[in-house]
Amino acid sequence: MNPLCTQIHYLLSPKSVVIVGASADYSKFTGRTVKYVLRHRYPGKLYAVNPTRTEISGIPCFPSVKDLPEAVDTAFIQIAAKGVPGVIEQCIERQVKSIIIHTAGLGESGEEGKKTQERIKAQIREAGIRVVGPNCAGIVNMTESMILSPIACYEIDDLPAGRIGLISQSGGLTGAYVSRAADRGIGFSYVISTGNEMDLGVSEFAHYLLRDEHTDAIAIFLEALRDVNLFREVAVEAMNRRKPIVVLKVGRTEVGARAAASHTGALTGADTIYDAFFRQYGIVRVETLEDLFEVPALFCKAKPPKGRNVGIITTTGGGATIVLEAAAQAGLQFPPPSDSAIREATAFLPSFAAKSNPMDVTMSGAGGGFKKGLELLMKDDTFDMIVGVVGTSSQFEPHLGVQPIVEVCKDATKPLVAFCNPNAADALRLFEKNGIPSFRTPESCGRALGYLVKYGEALDGFNRGKGQQRTADPDSPNAAKALNILVTSGQILTEYDSKRVLSTYGIAVTREKMTGDVEQAKQAAKEIGYPVVMKVMSADIPHKSEAGVIKLGVPSESELVAAYGELLAKAKRFKADVRIDGVLIQEMAAKGVELIIGMKRDASFGPVIMFGLGGIFVEVFKDVAFRVPPISLSDAREMIGEIKGEKLLNGYRGMEKMDCEAIASTLMSVAGLSLDLGEEIRELDINPLIVYPQGKGIRVVDALICR
Repeated sequence: MNPLCTQIHYLLSPKSVVIVGASADYSKFTGRTVKYVLRHRYPGKLYAVNPTRTEISGIPCFPSVKDLPEAVDTAFIQIAAKGVPGVIEQCIERQVKSIIIHTAGLGESGEEGKKTQERIKAQIREAGIRVVGPNCAGIVNMTESMILSPIACYEIDDLPAGRIGLISQSGGLTGAYVSRAADRGIGFSYVISTGNEMDLGVSEFAHYLLRDEHTDAIAIFLEALRDVNLFREVAVEAMNRRKPIVVLKVGRTEVGARAAASHTGALTGADTIYDAFFRQYGIVRVETLEDLFEVPALFCKAKPPKGRNVGIITTTGGGATIVLEAAAQAGLQFPPPSDSAIREATAFLPSFAAKSNPMDVTMSGAGGGFKKGLELLMKDDTFDMIVGVVGTSSQFEPHLGVQPIVEVCKDATKPLVAFCNPNAADALRLFEKNGIPSFRTPESCGRALGYLVKYGEALDGFNRGKGQQRTADPDSPNAAKALNILVTSGQILTEYDSKRVLSTYGIAVTREKMTGDVEQAKQAAKEIGYPVVMKVMSADIPHKSEAGVIKLGVPSESELVAAYGELLAKAKRFKADVRIDGVLIQEMAAKGVELIIGMKRDASFGPVIMFGLGGIFVEVFKDVAFRVPPISLSDAREMIGEIKGEKLLNGYRGMEKMDCEAIASTLMSVAGLSLDLGEEIRELDINPLIVYPQGKGIRVVDALICR
C-alpha cells in the first residue's frame, strides 16, 4: 500500500473512532451519527467526546480528545465551527491518525469561515494528518459496517454492501443515492462525502478505490476537480486495470464566461473541457442521478460487448421502442435476426407476433415463448448484447418474463440486461440478486448500453496506443527557437509572428514576406508570384476580416500599389492610434477544406486543444472537438472523426479524400508546442488551416497567438 493509500485507509477502515460533539438525543444531527454507527454494528472501538456525559448509549464518553485512553484511527468532528481548530490541536497532541470534519460554516461561508479553514489547513499540514471535509456528510464503509454519517438514509436496516465505490462532492445527495439504490438491492462498497476538500478530495479517494479489492467500479458526483494531474494519473491507471470510472458532472451551462480574444477561447467553456477530458481518458459521463448507480452496477456485472448490435425481446412493443430509440441515439444498431433465427421463431410464435428486432412475443410468453425467443437471440451471432423488456407481468406474473431472464442469464454468453415497464420493485431486486443489470426506465436502459459499448471502445483505443503520448519537452531546440520569438513580442502576436512560432515546430505555413513600404511589397509579390494576398499586420487587429484590412487575389503590381494605401487607411479608421508592423504579402493558397486548430490555456487543466471546421463561421456552427494534452496520435485521429464535417474530409459524394494524417500530425505538433512553451502562450488560433487531398498536406493561412 503506497503512503497516500495508507493514510486514507485510516479514514475508510478505522479500527477505532471518536465522535467529537456526540449527543444522546437521536433527533439531532449530532445524535444521529451515534445512532447509525451503533445501528449498523460498527465492529471497532468507539469513543465519544461530550464534557457533560460519561457515556452515550453505552459508548464511553470523555471531556476532550486529549482525555481519550488511546490514539484512535479517526476522529469525527461535529461541533460549532469556532471550536474546530482547538479540537484539531487536541487531535494532533493525542496522535489521532485521521479526521472527518462534518462541521459546516468554514470555507464555504464568508471571510471569517475561510480564515478558520486556512488556519486548520496549516495545522494539519504541519502535523501530517489527513482530513476529509469540512462540510462533509461523513464516510461509510459498507464492507465493514462502518457508518460515520448523520444522513437519514442510514435509518434503513440491512443496507446491502456492493461493489461500487461512491465519491460525492454533495453530502446531501449521498442519501439519495444510498436510499434509491437500496430500494433496488444495489449496494456500495464505500460512500465518501468530500465536502470542501480542504485536504483530501475526489482525486485522492479515487486513487484509493482504484486499488481497493472490494470495489469494481467508481461512481463520482462531481462539481469540479481540485487536482487534475492526480485524477489524470488515476484515469490512466483505471484504464490499465479495466476498472470503470462513472461521473455525474454538474455545471453544463456556463454564465458570464470571460470574453476571449480568439475563436478557441470563445468556444472553450469549462464544461467543454471536462467533456473532452472524460472522453480522452475513458471516463463515462452520465446524465441523471439514477444513472450514477445503474451504470456502475451494469459495469460490475457485464463486460463490454464485442460490437454495437443489440437484440431486443419484449412482451410490450411501446416499452421496447423507447429502449431502442434511446440506444439508437447512443449510436447502437438493431439489425434483424438471422434468417435461421427467424425460421425457428416462426415455429413457436403466433403469426401476428413480430419476429424482427424487437422480437415481440405478445401473449405467447404464457406458453414459454419469451424464454424460447430469448434463448434464440442469445445464440444468434448477429447480436452482441440482448435486452429483455417485460410488461405488467413483471409485477404480477413474474414467471412469464422475469423468471425466464433469470434462467437464461445463468448460461449467457453475451451481456443481458432487463427493463420492466411497471415499477416492479420485487422484479428489480430479483434481477440484482442474480447479477442481472436492470433499469427503472427505458431511457436509462438504452443510455446505459451505449455507455457500456463506448467504454469498451475506449479500452480498445487505449490498448492500441493511447499511452504513446507526446509529453512536454521545454528544453527542445524547437521550444528555444519559439521562445526567442515570443520574448520579443507583445501580448498579442501578429499573424506573421504567430506563423514564425508555428514554423519552429515544423508546421507548414504559406509563403510570405513582411514589408514596410510599397516598394518592398512590390518586390515580395514578384518573388512569391501573383496573385497574392495582402494583410495589415497589427497586434491591435487580431481578426483582420472584421476590420477589412485583408485583400485576396491581388493580380498585378498596379492593383497591389492601389491596395497598399487603401488597407493602411482602413486600419487607421478601425483604430485611430493603431500600431502597424507592416503589410504581409502572402501567396494565394490553393483551395481545399478550411479547418481550425486552436489552443486555450485553462487554469485547472492547462492547455486544451480544439479542432474543427474553420473559416469565419466557426463560432456559428461550433463543429469542433477538444482534447487535453498530452495527446496521442490516436487522440488526434479521434478528434478528426468526432466533428460532423468529418464527411467532407473522407470523400463525401465523390470528393477527394483529404490528408487526415497531415491534420493529425499538426494536432500533435500544436499539442507539443502548448506543453513545451507552458505559460508563454495563453491562446492560439490557426484559422483557416487548409487541408489538401491525401499526400498533399496542409497549409496555415492565418494564425493568432495570445500570450
